[in-house]
Amino acid sequence: MLVALTEKQQLLYLTTKLSEQDLQQLKQQRQFYCPQCKEKLLLKAGQIKIPHFAHSKNSNCVSLFSERESAAHLLGKQQLFQLFTKLKLQPMLEPYLPFLGQRPDIFISKKDRQYAIEFQCSPISQELFLQRTKGYLKANITPIWLLHTPQKFQASGIMKISINYFNAQFIQQYKNQYFLLTYDVKSKNFYYMSNLIHINKMQYFAFVKKLPLHQQQFPFLIPEKLPKEVFRQVLTSFRKYRDQYLRPRLMLSKKGVNDRFLRALYELHLTTTNLPVFLGIPVLNTTAFDSFCLEWQVQLFYFMKCHNLIPKTMNRKAIPYFLKWSDMEQTSERKVAVEQYLKILRALNIEQVHEKINLNKLFEVLYDQWVAIG
Repeated sequence: MLVALTEKQQLLYLTTKLSEQDLQQLKQQRQFYCPQCKEKLLLKAGQIKIPHFAHSKNSNCVSLFSERESAAHLLGKQQLFQLFTKLKLQPMLEPYLPFLGQRPDIFISKKDRQYAIEFQCSPISQELFLQRTKGYLKANITPIWLLHTPQKFQASGIMKISINYFNAQFIQQYKNQYFLLTYDVKSKNFYYMSNLIHINKMQYFAFVKKLPLHQQQFPFLIPEKLPKEVFRQVLTSFRKYRDQYLRPRLMLSKKGVNDRFLRALYELHLTTTNLPVFLGIPVLNTTAFDSFCLEWQVQLFYFMKCHNLIPKTMNRKAIPYFLKWSDMEQTSERKVAVEQYLKILRALNIEQVHEKINLNKLFEVLYDQWVAIG
């Protein structure tokens, strides 16, 4: 905790660096109490964590205030509070919201909107994450979850990154762009992993850019559009992954003719050397599929061949039949992904799987989908 009540019922915030002498003077001259349960608090000032308040071990209030905070969590709250104060937002640190039974790290009221800032440094279950988020939204409070930057993300430029299920909860969406915003307390940098393009399972291509704390605004800045030359590099990396994925996939399958993907390749007369550029391309909502996009896109062409369809004649109503025919669960996200892929094929005037398409034309169509929107 960074907030306590004094014996005069005044709130005291530990948001600035105090000297050891000042801390000792506070300990000797003042008494501190919990703003929620009114129990007496201890002022702790060790070598690992920044100075903070804590309940006694036997307190019944520990569960409410989640006091097993890491040093990074305490320091992050302090730094963010200082930023919002500098921006003249009049932030509230660790306020208890009795109508929700929740206590955000920082609370901000700006014009007619309210924001709850949660700086997450430790794992949180999806159930609790959704519960807290729904609680804020029900009270017309906008929740902003800010993840502490994992060390592997502290870089810049185009990267292939792995985002586990815990971190994936914090992926944000602005129009059709997905991004992950994190903050690192040591370097005092925000890290934007923008233009997230799903590859397979938990792997993504992303453009990583850091923003120093003192340059951040509120509401937090939205990632910029990728320049064409940068997106071209991302697409090149994606195509290299596609080729690397295909070879072991063909060699390691144990299903033989029962492997739907391999059966589709065989029936379409496709090999590793004649794979068209429009197969295995990134589209929106590819995270909805369990496998790499190349697999369901090849199966889609096989489905169209079996049913005498082409991208122009396969309408939205046929998509559920394709998913059922491919023995894939029907979800709204998967339907959107297939529909987006069909739109790309129509924009390229593709009618059958062996057509030759200029790579630059494909690039322009994909750039319009991933970057130019919004």
